[in-house]
Amino acid sequence: MLRPTFDAILRAALQAADPALAVTRHVARDADALRIGEARIALGEIDRITLIAAGKAAWPMALAALPVVADRLRGGVVVTKHGHLPPDARARMPDTVTLIEAGHPVPDADSVRGGGAIRAALPGLGARDLVLVCVSGGASALAVAPHEGVTLRALRTVNEALLRSGADITEMNAVRGRLDALKAGGLVRLAQPARVAGLILSDVVGDSLDVIASGLTREPRAHNVLIASNSLACAAAAEAARERGFAAHVVTTALSGEAREAAVRIAADLDAAPPRSALIYGGETTVTLRGSGRGGRNQELALAAALALDGRPGRLIGSFGTDGTDGPTDAAGAVADGQTLARAAALGWDATAALSNNDSYAFFAPLGDLIVTGPTGTNVADVVVALREG
Repeated sequence: MLRPTFDAILRAALQAADPALAVTRHVARDADALRIGEARIALGEIDRITLIAAGKAAWPMALAALPVVADRLRGGVVVTKHGHLPPDARARMPDTVTLIEAGHPVPDADSVRGGGAIRAALPGLGARDLVLVCVSGGASALAVAPHEGVTLRALRTVNEALLRSGADITEMNAVRGRLDALKAGGLVRLAQPARVAGLILSDVVGDSLDVIASGLTREPRAHNVLIASNSLACAAAAEAARERGFAAHVVTTALSGEAREAAVRIAADLDAAPPRSALIYGGETTVTLRGSGRGGRNQELALAAALALDGRPGRLIGSFGTDGTDGPTDAAGAVADGQTLARAAALGWDATAALSNNDSYAFFAPLGDLIVTGPTGTNVADVVVALREG
């Protein structure tokens, strides 16, 4: 049975991308200095610290940073996705820090409130102030500060069009950055003359600061530290596979293109691999919507993989979003093997029809092959695991 092996690999990938652990590895207090990555800032040079956290991993990142900055905390803002704050969040964070849950992947009124709160926290800072910004994927939609004349309705229309278009995250964030006062380094400019340090949890291929969260802290005057990425998650997945007796190889951390086409390539790679192989892929595919069904890029990849693997025993392909969500569903992804189509046919499901209608969620749900983790607190793009037993 390959599913228990896949589940163990999934857990290892998520643990490697744990945002709280990543923050504590990269931010610490020495006797007389604040260490942020390789940089050391003398505490005598800092009067006040403003804590900003935006993205799907905003809460655990902010909570991990809090003990380091608490004695100089001026205030701050944490903006994350609806449902990503724990019930006791308010009790665990100082009253001077505003907590907001907002819409993703399409911004809502709370997203505007989140962006407005961040924007309001920045004026009046001086050269002896520090803004510590915890950035993770999803911030582009979760915290928006539209330029004058740009309405929320316009932002939502643009986002929905981008999501349906098959555009990749780089293309989408390039558009978003032109509509928003915080994006494309706007946060850094608004904070001047304060110092700005960014702790970056990357969810994009290539880890470009211009793209992650639409470049909130991309200005040269900011000190940015990449604290976790898809590469780390993929490396941990490969190691977990090796521990279970598989010859593991990270094929790429730049997986992109249409999800259904990526699935065919991955299935072909698996056919060419020797027995007891584990192939790991990281990145983020896209889906061009053609039907009216429900799903996400990871579920669509798995559905196309089910078609490619049909009748081939001892093979499994699973794809999941490390944030625990995939499209507008409660699943992180799905798993397929050589028997998936036969099991689905027994229930009256046609995989080809489901794929044509982008209806992967409805296809996998009755099979019990959805990956449901709930919000993971992290976000380092997607991981695909392909296993061959024999």
